[in-house]
This record gives sequence, C-alpha cells and structure tokens, in this order.
Amino acid sequence: MPWHIHQTLEEEKKFRIPPGFQFPPDMGEPIPPRVFTSTYFDSEHHRLGQLGLTLRKRVKQAHGVWQLKIPSGDNRLELEIASGSRSIPWEFQNLLRSFFRKQEAVQIGKLRTRRKGVRIRKDGQVIAEVVQDSVALIRDKRIVHSFQEVEVELQGGTDTQLNPVRKILLHAGAEEKPLQPKIFQALQLPYPLTVEFSDSSAPPTAHIRERLHSQYLQMLQNDPGTRLGRDSEALHHMRVATRRMRAIIRAVSSFLAPEWTEQVRQELGWVGSLLGEVRDWDVLLESFRQNFHDFSSSEQRSFQTILKNFEDQRSVARAKLLEGLGSDRYLNLLNHFENSLIQLPFQPTPFTLTELAKKAFQKIQDIANTSNSLFGKSELHHTRRLLKRARYAIELAEPLFGKRAKRFLQQAKVVQDLLGLHQDAVVAEQRLLAFKNHSRGTGIAYVTGLMVERLRNQQSQVYQQIPKQWQKLEKRGRKL
Repeated sequence: MPWHIHQTLEEEKKFRIPPGFQFPPDMGEPIPPRVFTSTYFDSEHHRLGQLGLTLRKRVKQAHGVWQLKIPSGDNRLELEIASGSRSIPWEFQNLLRSFFRKQEAVQIGKLRTRRKGVRIRKDGQVIAEVVQDSVALIRDKRIVHSFQEVEVELQGGTDTQLNPVRKILLHAGAEEKPLQPKIFQALQLPYPLTVEFSDSSAPPTAHIRERLHSQYLQMLQNDPGTRLGRDSEALHHMRVATRRMRAIIRAVSSFLAPEWTEQVRQELGWVGSLLGEVRDWDVLLESFRQNFHDFSSSEQRSFQTILKNFEDQRSVARAKLLEGLGSDRYLNLLNHFENSLIQLPFQPTPFTLTELAKKAFQKIQDIANTSNSLFGKSELHHTRRLLKRARYAIELAEPLFGKRAKRFLQQAKVVQDLLGLHQDAVVAEQRLLAFKNHSRGTGIAYVTGLMVERLRNQQSQVYQQIPKQWQKLEKRGRKL
C-alpha cells in the first residue's frame, strides 16, 4: 500500500441531540471550532452507498483531503490521501474498480459541517474526542436539509473507558443511535443496504434470488478490503460469499437455465480459486506463527527459512489475485451477475427447495453408511465439500424448514469446522514435505520433521472428535 495513504480504524458512537443541547461543564478540554465542506461521490448505480462505503473530498481552510471509508466489522476503516485534486486519487480508483467499472464517479451531495467539541484525557493520555456537528446539505448554494448530532470517537482508549462519557451524554439529553454516515442521514438513505428475506409462503424463485443477491453484496462489499490487503478477514468473507454463490447455483441448477448456470459457476470458480490460494496461505502462516513459536534458537533459524519461503509463495498468489481482480474478465462477471439478478433465467422443475436440501444431505449420509470407520481419512476433504453444499442448500430452504433448519445448521458448522481444522493440517503437512524435498540441509529436514509430527497429532486429535459430532448432525438431519 502506498506510504502516503493514512489508515485509521474508526471506532465511534453517534448520538441524537435535542435542540439547544450543550456539553456539560468541565466534560473535557475544549478543541478549536472547525468548519469544513465534504463533497461525496458514488457510482452511477450508487453501489458505494448501498454497501455502506463513503468516498468524499473534504476541504478545511483551503486544504483538501480525499477520504474513503470501508466497513470493517462493527467499525469502519478510514483511508486518507492529502490532495487538493478534483480527480479521485488513482489509489482509490483501483480499490473501487469493482464499484465504478470504468464509469465516471458522480457527485451525490455536499455537506457543510460546523464542529465544536472536547478532548477527553485519562492519566494524561487522550482517549477520545467528543464533537457536536451542525450539518447542512447544500444544493445550488442553498441549505436544503440540516441536522445536529454528537460523535464520540476513540483516540486511544477502550470501550470500557467510554462508559462514563456515554452516561454523561445520556444524562444531558443525548440519545444513542445506530451508526449512519452523515451523507446517508442528509439524503435520508438507509444504512447499510440489507436484503429482506421472504417468508415461507414466497415462491422458491424469490428465495433463490434473495440468497444470491445477499451473497453478491457480501462479495462486492469485501472487494476493496481484499485489494487493500490490510485485514485477511475481508478476503475470507469474499471467498466465502463466492463459494456460497457457486454452491447455491449448483444446488438449484434444476431451477435455472443450464447455459447460464454453467457459465456463471465457471467464472465464480475462477475467482474462488484465486481467493482460495491466498486464503490457504493465510491460514497456514497464521497457524505456523501460533503453534511453532517455542523452537530453540537454532531451530528458529530453519523455521524462519521455511516461513520466508511460504510468505514468498503467498505474495505470488496475491499478485495473481490482484491481477485477476483488475481484469476485464472479473468486471464482466460482476456486470453479468448483477444484470442477471434483475431477471434470473428460471425454468420449470419438478423439485422443491426442501427436496433439494434433503438430497444434498443424503449424499453425505451415503458416504457415512458405506464407510467402515464412519469417515475414512481419505474421504474427509470430499465430505467437507459435500457438507458445505448441504449447509448452503439448507440455508436456502431455511424459511421452509423453520427451527429444524436452524438447529441443523448450528451443528453442521461444528462438524464443518472440525473437518476444516483437519484439512488445514493436511495441507500444511503436504506443503512442508514438498518444501523439504526441494531443500538441502539437515536443519530444515529436522525442523520440518518436528512440524509434521505436530500436524499429524493435530489431525489425530481432530479426527477423534468427528464421530460424536457427526451423530448429533445426523440426528438433526433426520428431522428435516
């Protein structure tokens, strides 16, 4: 990431305030009043706003700065580039390539904010800023809407340290409210966009469209974070969304035109493979750092050599991923899928969603019933893939199954996590042995042997837990 992009994890709480609200006396150290204007931009289809991202140029005392805010869990990641240019910085254009798709950004609103506030200190350290903002939406040099709010933003403190501040504000008449960026409030837009799922009376086509739409939004929302590479969870969530889209299409293929199904699943598989390779390295490297930190100093030297080699391979995989996400092929997939959601190519089918869900689970039961040891170790990875497909199919039919599906899905995740831990250890062992076969030196061979031994113990411990958890899952599966 370019060095001139400042990154901050924005942790804040917002409050509604009544007319005439004033900060209580001695609440904190006053900060100088400020006035600034913020011009917000989005794509022609308002893709940023739909998913809770904001892109703005803020001008304060003739100094310009571009800011991009991306959802990150319950908070938002703020990226900032000091620039007075009228054009969106190329770094932000690259991060938002999936949102703009070669189209020009459009201005959606301009806000003028008058800010005053106080700085809260604890033991001499600033822990938070509490600011009162008077916000005006400007259109054709006229104020068309205005509101006031209070923000409490962590500067170095913890949520626990903010409790007294929160109580003071509530006592003074403020009312805590959900996070909603100012431009959303000014334009009276919901934040963020959510897909409302139909009840059991809706036709199957509605459930299919809604689930695919939901996963598509998850994929798109995590795209900028995946490109940024700051948090591996963004890549993980994008990969999961891509997998679910592909699995849902597979599960309901009898509902959809074969030519559309084949093309979309192929393209989603391509993106998923790029994401999956990087994610596999992320999981492996994190596991190694957590589980192999107790080597002696001489062993550490060989371990660090192994780690460096795997980090290099991860970098190669990430470069391929970024190349793929920057390609026309990827943008064409997004455009095609987004357009298809408006009118999916449904076709008549004799099956119901519940029948397809039960059929998906039956495939796993067939493996269990034909295996001498419940699940043969050589079959575990295949079983894991089948369980994921069954889980996604049952999620799709959840409104029709009711509470039975919820209980099944909870247990399915337990079994899936166990199978995932086993597979992670298997993959790590395979990659270690491949590295050992291409390396020289007794130190590498010795440390690799130690690591493989631990990984095999991990596989054994996990494997012993599977039968009991599978029996629970099978019991809940029979009730579907």
